[in-house]
Amino acid sequence: MTPRFLVLGPPAVRAVDGRAVTLTGPRDRAILAALLARRNRTVAVEVLAEAGWGAEGGWTPNALQARISHLRRLVGPDRIVREGGHYLLRTGPDEGDDDLLREALDRARARLAAGAPKEAAAALEEGLALVRGEPYEGADACAAVTPAAGRLRELLVAVREVHARAVLEAGDARGAADLATALVAEDPLRQHAQAVLVEALDRDGRRAEALAGYARARRVLAEAAGLEPAPELRAVQARILADERSSARPEAAGPGVLQPPDMIRWLARHGHRQAALDLAVRCAWGWWLAGDRGRGRRLLLDLLGDRPDSTTARLWAAALAAHDRDEPAALADVRTLLDGHLAAGGRIESSVDGLALLVLADRHAERGEPDRATALLAAARPAVEAVGDPWGTALDDLVHARVRLAAGRADEAQARASAALAVFESLPDAAGRMRALELLGYLDEVAGDLGRAARRYGDALLLAVQGGWPHAQCHLSVRLGSVTDLRGDHAGGRQRLAEATALARRVASPSLLAWAGNTLALADARAGHRAAAERGHRQALGWYRYAGSVAGVAMTAAALARVSTSARAAALLDQAERAAAATRDPRAVAYVVEGRALTARTDERARHFVALARRLRAEAGRPRVPGEQPDLDRLEERLG
Repeated sequence: MTPRFLVLGPPAVRAVDGRAVTLTGPRDRAILAALLARRNRTVAVEVLAEAGWGAEGGWTPNALQARISHLRRLVGPDRIVREGGHYLLRTGPDEGDDDLLREALDRARARLAAGAPKEAAAALEEGLALVRGEPYEGADACAAVTPAAGRLRELLVAVREVHARAVLEAGDARGAADLATALVAEDPLRQHAQAVLVEALDRDGRRAEALAGYARARRVLAEAAGLEPAPELRAVQARILADERSSARPEAAGPGVLQPPDMIRWLARHGHRQAALDLAVRCAWGWWLAGDRGRGRRLLLDLLGDRPDSTTARLWAAALAAHDRDEPAALADVRTLLDGHLAAGGRIESSVDGLALLVLADRHAERGEPDRATALLAAARPAVEAVGDPWGTALDDLVHARVRLAAGRADEAQARASAALAVFESLPDAAGRMRALELLGYLDEVAGDLGRAARRYGDALLLAVQGGWPHAQCHLSVRLGSVTDLRGDHAGGRQRLAEATALARRVASPSLLAWAGNTLALADARAGHRAAAERGHRQALGWYRYAGSVAGVAMTAAALARVSTSARAAALLDQAERAAAATRDPRAVAYVVEGRALTARTDERARHFVALARRLRAEAGRPRVPGEQPDLDRLEERLG
């Protein structure tokens, strides 16, 4: 598509006859730039006059009108309209070259997430071909234009960073290193560019340069801004060091070095099926954490062929399925198994069984099912307490904290999660620390302390990378990407969310894919990309409906209502309201009520819903996260 309005360089227009016209007159250029910086929104006459004549004045209404008339001849008489003491420039959705660049960036991120880096790189190269110079060049000093020019400069850097990443993922490490080197030279504090550079150097066979580049980046960050490297940059270094250590190990051979799945199958083939089953159960927690959930579950089910009465193996098979396509059936199987067992007067006595129940309780809490989570916690408690295992007690505290948080009892959740973290740090246990930090980070986030939340998520993500746990890496990347976007780094946040979506595809986790896509859609909505947000929310809602997750349905249906037509919004909000009520989570209910405020037909109704949502959040002690809902912020400002 050929853009009609050009701002990626000196302001220019494609005239009605198709010619590209760069305005040479400084006043015309500045007035056009001011109109383009606020396209489809009104600009006061005084603002346009200051753009054209400067702060010293000297303009007259007739002189401004003459300049506007000249611009109308270029862009068409109906494009620039007068509304009282304001002018407005009308443009279509893809008529600006900056619109096309944003669309290329969105398309590239989607192609990267889908595992097509060459297509992503091609899309960005097509977008970068539109750049003719500095954004709004020659008019960017104007007060009315400066903010828009700054946003476009940030967009250009984000495009170049994603382009370098796409080139790297497409296999051209040398080319990616060259692109990232140029970015780092321009701004050594761009940590995403630093991460791409270090990784590209390593993939290009220049490991010493890569590690030296990391050390240099760390030093510059500390001296210039007093910062530590971001989790992404630290994670790249951790991967390089881990690879360095593993490559230095001597090769071993013989049956004593079989990996656990191979050893389990070896035992089963040689007639030791019970031993194989016992070993598989012992390995299940590691599989659950590290991301081998599907493979671990298939192995357990194979072994259960001869031992279908093994409660322990069935519980862990269900726990390993609690994030994939068999989730509804697996959770129903646990319900039938456990309810029958307890109804017959049985108890859960094995600590291994208790651990499986804690994992399942955590999943039910995530799904918005507090009663089921509480029942599983109660069933697990005797087994956990009987062995006096501090690790199991700490995990029990974590799941209780999640249930308390969903019930609006944030202070109790904070106390439980902090106690669990102290235990995991004393053991020491990296996996437990990672999960406790993640939950504490979320508590910080809902309390509005986004900086502290980001630090906790970053520390947890580093533990996941060092441990080699891909599911946890994906989960924490979503958390960190969301809070990064909320803190105002929209390019960095969306990039991390796109990478999390790609990782969810690689680990074949539909629940993680739905969550990552849903969170990216929320960022799209905040950025004004309604079509992309609608696609993301619709795909996620399909999974949550299939999986029966009322928490997922409540959040996603309410979010989808905000970017859908008014005719569909009402039905979606009704569905979200029913699901939110089932979770009994006041924050979920408040979010639906805020959606009703945004779609209300009268200001009176909107005020009613805004007040109701505030009361719900106040009662739960969970204020709205800053920057989370700019559409609601604008509504409240309008309502006064």
